[in-house]
Amino acid sequence: MILISLKTNKNPPQTALTMLVLIVVMLQATSLSAQQLPEQLRLYFAEVRQGHYPPIPKPLSISENSKTMVGALSAYLNDTLPEVRSKAYTIVQLAGKNARDFSVRQQAVSHLLAGCNDLDVGNRGTAIGYLKTFRKEDFTAAAKDSLRSLFNRKGPHINELIRLIGWLELKDMIEAIRPYTKPGNTQPIRWASLVSLTRMNDEAATTEMMRRVSKFPVNDNVVYELFPDLIYSRHPIAIAYMVDVLNSDAENCLSADAEREAPIPCGYRVMEQLAPIIEKYPLTLDESGDLKTKDYTTALQTVRAWFAKNAKTYVINRDLF
Repeated sequence: MILISLKTNKNPPQTALTMLVLIVVMLQATSLSAQQLPEQLRLYFAEVRQGHYPPIPKPLSISENSKTMVGALSAYLNDTLPEVRSKAYTIVQLAGKNARDFSVRQQAVSHLLAGCNDLDVGNRGTAIGYLKTFRKEDFTAAAKDSLRSLFNRKGPHINELIRLIGWLELKDMIEAIRPYTKPGNTQPIRWASLVSLTRMNDEAATTEMMRRVSKFPVNDNVVYELFPDLIYSRHPIAIAYMVDVLNSDAENCLSADAEREAPIPCGYRVMEQLAPIIEKYPLTLDESGDLKTKDYTTALQTVRAWFAKNAKTYVINRDLF
């Protein structure tokens, strides 16, 4: 429409000319960025090799360029320098996680699973952490087999591998994980195994997890340290327990103002924790993970009323980690 107006009007409005110029510049910039992606990638990693860590250029991570980027990173993922490999994993995660192409997300997951074998233990942990940001559907049958193999090697970060297995609901691994709940393993591994088995609806593990949680009085420590694992478990009993805490007026937590701490109901914390996993939740979170509200008192009452109305019908989303 802009082009037509320019041809038919001898004196087109300045705003139309400005808009046309901006559109042309934006299209050229996008085209140039796509053409220069491999070179931008080379320049970025040249800086990393010199011990510099500049911000990752935006074109390397946007979804429009994800297919090119995920396909172009192989050399850097296999580089001899662990710092280069680490940044390559980061770009794989950024480019792959929000890719519109299903196969690109699967390729990114494959790269990160390979990274779980990285010679650098820190890089292994990085790759495992990035896998948690994808979706269940991004893990192919081959990817799940790779995860099983990683677990069977009993290497570093096994507690996080166990959590990944629970999230993906690889129920054939239940009996292989069960021994890790027993004494003789570290506490983090035992706990990760319990919550992972609970995620896969194992009755004995669920009973034991809730027994351990319920013996502690609800306070900030429990809400911050244990409730995220109840969220991870996605088990209806665990979520119902959190909803009970949400509805309690007992002031067992403290306000976030360090200079003027005041007792508050722990429900204020819980209503944020539940937001990402309950479908049709009445409140939303911003990019930082905070509730989009200026009135937390009203927000808590809104959420309580919503759960009262939907107590038997609310749906727990199990797709995300």
